[in-house]
Amino acid sequence: MLRRPIRNFLEFLALVLMISAAFPGLSQSHVQFTSKGKAAATIVITRDESSFLVAGELQKYVEKMSGVTLPISHVSANTTKFVVWIGKTWLPAQKREQLDADSMADAFIIYTHENHLYLAGKNPAGDRYAVYTLLEEYLGCMKFNGEEEFIPVQKNISVPPVDKLYSPAFPFRIPAFEGRWNESFAQWHKISNFSDWGRWWVHSFNRLVPPEEYFDEHPEYFALVDGRRLKDGQLCLGNPAVIDLLKENLAKEIALNPSATYWSVSQNDCYNYCECDLCQKMYADYGAYSGAYIHMANELARAFPDKQISTLAYQFTREAPKNIRPLPNVNIMFCSIECNRSMPLAEDPRSAGFVKDMKDWAALSDNLFIWDYVVQFSNFLTPFPNFEVLQPNIQFFRDHHGKQMFQQGSGRNWSDMSDLKQYLIAKLLWDPDINVDSVINRFMTTYYLDAAPFIQTCFDTVHACVQRDKATQGLDIYGFPVYYKNSFLAPRLLLFYEGQMDKAETAARNSGNPQLLAKVQRARLPYDFALIDIAINTHTDLLPWIVGEKVNPVMLDRLEKFIARSRNTGTEVISERNRRTDDYREFVLKRLERISAPNKLDQAIVTIQTLHSPKYPVGGEKALNDRLLGGLHFQFNWLGFEGEDMVVMVDLRKSDTMTKVSMNFLKAVESWVFLPVEISIEVSDDGIKWKQVASQSNISTDQNYLEISTPYNFKFDPVVARFVRITALNMKTCPDWHRGFGKPSWIFVDEIIIN
Repeated sequence: MLRRPIRNFLEFLALVLMISAAFPGLSQSHVQFTSKGKAAATIVITRDESSFLVAGELQKYVEKMSGVTLPISHVSANTTKFVVWIGKTWLPAQKREQLDADSMADAFIIYTHENHLYLAGKNPAGDRYAVYTLLEEYLGCMKFNGEEEFIPVQKNISVPPVDKLYSPAFPFRIPAFEGRWNESFAQWHKISNFSDWGRWWVHSFNRLVPPEEYFDEHPEYFALVDGRRLKDGQLCLGNPAVIDLLKENLAKEIALNPSATYWSVSQNDCYNYCECDLCQKMYADYGAYSGAYIHMANELARAFPDKQISTLAYQFTREAPKNIRPLPNVNIMFCSIECNRSMPLAEDPRSAGFVKDMKDWAALSDNLFIWDYVVQFSNFLTPFPNFEVLQPNIQFFRDHHGKQMFQQGSGRNWSDMSDLKQYLIAKLLWDPDINVDSVINRFMTTYYLDAAPFIQTCFDTVHACVQRDKATQGLDIYGFPVYYKNSFLAPRLLLFYEGQMDKAETAARNSGNPQLLAKVQRARLPYDFALIDIAINTHTDLLPWIVGEKVNPVMLDRLEKFIARSRNTGTEVISERNRRTDDYREFVLKRLERISAPNKLDQAIVTIQTLHSPKYPVGGEKALNDRLLGGLHFQFNWLGFEGEDMVVMVDLRKSDTMTKVSMNFLKAVESWVFLPVEISIEVSDDGIKWKQVASQSNISTDQNYLEISTPYNFKFDPVVARFVRITALNMKTCPDWHRGFGKPSWIFVDEIIIN
């Protein structure tokens, strides 16, 4: 009985809705699935297997939600009042025409009419997309990853009136994270695959024209660089024989997989473009290096008119050419590798050149494949707060003829917030105009449960700092935690994140949910890693590794807990080079051993007698004894010598006994950084007459590109002297097997320890 009369229409409408919710069977505008513990609808399908499998998915989830099994039939049964029709066959003619008229193959319709619900795709995959979209948008289910989902319990399930055509912004959509390899996750989130691509995926010159097969007999097929044909560079595209060979070898590959449409014929992953007269003329005629590559791609496109020839606009070929247009079956793979991620591309002055290039390519072609980068590749376990730019950047690509979207993430490895990132990007690639905040909030609260407020606080804080500093602080996909020590990874903030994550972990433990605890421990790894790494690479009173003369046990405990959490959660790969957390632990412990060791340089006068490079200023002589060892990149805490030997003179101020000299040199072959070819240790009483006490030759033939800090420890019989001279000989130029052949090579040193 009402306590007061209804005053207006809005109150009446609210009452009707309340009664409808309480008694769903009274609502004739909803299509009822279940009611009072019984099936209220029948799923009707065609007789093909695909339709049966899709219906089975809908049946499975409804049963998980309600405990009720909906019947599946090939004809409309009279045993239920409501009918769910799966497949385009059953659509009313007008709706079928609407669906067929859509340009996207993956389009689908969700449509209710009276007691009927239609779930229909333009193709069979669209039928499945329609079912999963119904489950998520209208029935509240969520698929977080390949193993975990959220299914709300509902006794009475119904679908409100709906009449909507769903069509993707991009016909090809891949967020390159772990989920794309999981069939159930990929289908739920409408992720594409590479089934239509030939077996090579970018950087294919060396595969189509293998240098080990052709170089000795035909060096003219390969790039001329500084007057020398280079085995490990690009091809000579001005040579007609190279174009003919590409056609010949590509034809062989196509014959092995004739059903594939897309074939990559693209530059190797380096610069070293050909400088011969024929290539130089093409660069001049087309106004950009890319012109020669489009000329090549057009030649192949004419030879294979039923195939798509995909080639890169990447690094030196990113600028669009003039006086030539890609043929319609030339696919341009446009890459954003150099761009900053702290601001949207279209708003960032630092990305103005990239934006211009994107617009120029869009004016030439609408066959654009966008290769964007969305994680931190040097260190997967570094906070990388780029969520603010994901939507505007994807919208920018959509608005400039981007048809295929590949968002390169951390692949099969976990990276900072990658569960959320792959979930959000998958949705943005279908609809770039979604409400991002709503998607993030729903994910956070449902995925992290009781721990969500604390993880959300960390997430909001790092992004607020990036937005505050976005004009001056970039966000680099090849950065390191120390790059951001004055911004979102300031030591005081690292301690704040640690406190929030401690609370999140406590909430997870108190919940008794081991799956939640594992997710929280994984979510905190980037903050733990950043704290440890910044502390070991800087001097900060808030996070000291050395207290007095000893290693700080509090920091050691943090390191061991970080390693334990990485093992517990199976999150042990730290970078795209496959460095692991155990490797990092060993790296840190070795550094601690060195920086805590007694050092006679503490009171010595140190003089560098050769020219060290000003390109990476670290303090000159001070860098050799500042208790900061070089990291895993040459840009911090390493003293560099470009094409120069290193000769360091140490004056101990008085004669002293010594038995050991130690130092680290960096090996980073990809960056033209090599180990010294020889190191010599000499001593003297007067600084004039010298005696060698130790040496080592190290003519390295190792071509591995993994960056390694290499220790050199020279032990010798006790010797008394005042002066020490350390000489490290640089190879001066890169070796003949290297892409930088003939260019100055580097050596990098950090601390010198004498005891």
